[in-house]
Amino acid sequence: MKQNLITLITLPLLLLAHALTGTADGSVVIDRVVAVVNEEIITMSDLEREVREAQQKDAAVNNSMMLEELINRKLQLSAAKRAGLDATDKEVADAIEDIKRRNSWNTKQFEAALAAEGLTVEQYRSELKENITISRIRDKSVRAGLSVDEAEVRRYYELNSGAYALPQEIRVRQIFIRLPENAPAAEIRVIEEKATRIAARAKSGENFVALVKELSEGPSARLEGDLGYIQRDHALPEIDLATRALQPGGIAGPLRTNSGFHIIRLEDVRTPVKPLDQVREEIANSLYQQKMENNYRVWLQTLRNESHVENRL
Repeated sequence: MKQNLITLITLPLLLLAHALTGTADGSVVIDRVVAVVNEEIITMSDLEREVREAQQKDAAVNNSMMLEELINRKLQLSAAKRAGLDATDKEVADAIEDIKRRNSWNTKQFEAALAAEGLTVEQYRSELKENITISRIRDKSVRAGLSVDEAEVRRYYELNSGAYALPQEIRVRQIFIRLPENAPAAEIRVIEEKATRIAARAKSGENFVALVKELSEGPSARLEGDLGYIQRDHALPEIDLATRALQPGGIAGPLRTNSGFHIIRLEDVRTPVKPLDQVREEIANSLYQQKMENNYRVWLQTLRNESHVENRL
């Protein structure tokens, strides 16, 4: 009799730490409770199943990380239930039909796709219902009233303009002396000597534009030798390399290329940035995401503070 009384007293205490799970043969297995969230429990078998599934996509997932995620999920579902935002069976069924339609699946193909992911239709339906429910409570508690205005976008753009930098550009002016195709060595030497004399005049301080007008050959001569702004990786390698050692106003050359000799003056170096119009939507989305994540963290902590949560792992 005494032994029976002890059993009746201690059994409820055991049930606080363990859950009874039925098996296919009708026997009962005691499953360890690893967390309590209000009136709900998370068992070790629940946790291990979720970890196995998650590790198929990310091997770094461990029990501790997954348990926190499951606790957060329970908290959100509990909040949704209190707010009357649970998804209905019809909404879940409609969502499944939409998924099948978008993938051009019939019922058998849909079930096969789930099976390939290790899911039954019932498991998927249950997860989908929870996901819809959580999305609803987040819409109400996290996303409601959230917005990003133009002033915030402009301020972020101005403070982070380096993040939108384009490849560096150089602006070069040149005196070009053409080298005839298949020119003999003697002719090449004569042309090179001419280019060297021109370079010396330019470096001595003669007006570069005047030298262009007097001596330069090729189309750029009509533009006073101005090649405009060129991305470094689009410039002739010889010009790119030479300008790296120059400050604006500096002169280099003669530089030999396949087409001739170049005496160049570096006019400017700039690193342009993408215009605000090109990145406005990207910035707005980023700021919105940051606000939403911050709201989510605060809201989730509030739910924890207002709930009974035990992590027994």
